[in-house]
Amino acid sequence: MYRDVVQWSKIRHRILVQGRSIRRVASEKGIDPKTIRKMLDHALPQPRMAGRANRYPKLGPHTASIRRLLRENATLPPEARLSIKDIYERVRDEEGFRGGYSTVSDYVRPAARDEDCIWEQPYDLQISLEKKRKTCRTTNEGLTHSAPPCARRKDIGVK
Repeated sequence: MYRDVVQWSKIRHRILVQGRSIRRVASEKGIDPKTIRKMLDHALPQPRMAGRANRYPKLGPHTASIRRLLRENATLPPEARLSIKDIYERVRDEEGFRGGYSTVSDYVRPAARDEDCIWEQPYDLQISLEKKRKTCRTTNEGLTHSAPPCARRKDIGVK
């Protein structure tokens, strides 16, 4: 449902004061007539309903340890950081978590995102890729190969 108070008021004014039909206003604004009827029922947009109280019921007892792992993870160098899979396996093996990987993944992704450091992770990734490229360079008969190991494996038929 729309939450824009100005648009809400204008639509109510057109129908209630100017006498235009719901169908006409709906077609002009591109809004469903059911939505316009809701606008007529309430003077102002209604607040959003609160979400579920416990979004991660199985994960609940383990969220504190996951947050701790994420805090510790932020201080580690990029090559030593835990992946979401590593965090899932630790919680599963050490704490007996019985939920699925996607539950941990859905919880960790927004929690791990830090708005202040939006460029930090891509920068760290670029630096680590450059380091890997330097270590992958080998000289073979005067030719320098700078392809990553996975590309070279395809060339020799290894999967």
